Amino acid sequence: MGGRKKVARTYRLSQDIIEELKEIANTLGISETEAISRAIHILYLQLKGEEKNSFDSSIVPFSEYQKVQEQLKQALYKLGELQGELKAKNELIHELRNQIKELKNTPQKRWWEFWK
Repeated sequence: MGGRKKVARTYRLSQDIIEELKEIANTLGISETEAISRAIHILYLQLKGEEKNSFDSSIVPFSEYQKVQEQLKQALYKLGELQGELKAKNELIHELRNQIKELKNTPQKRWWEFWK
């Protein structure tokens, strides 16, 4: 891919493929041209039987990306649940502390004074 001469060519793609191309480019944070170039290079290496070495650390299969996105979504949901529980516990602690303060501020009677 490196030092090859760049040549402008025109190819026809269906609207579905164009949408997929845009999604891939956005997901990887690269241009559409770069996405096409990488896809062709990977396919070429697969045809030659060298695809094991074709993936660098920045390219991830889309199915893996989707799986990680789903796991992240579930983790964020659980985190939200935990934050809600923590907030409820903090409110309960605050309420209990207020009740303790009220009890400390009330006049104390000795046990024999209750019959007076």
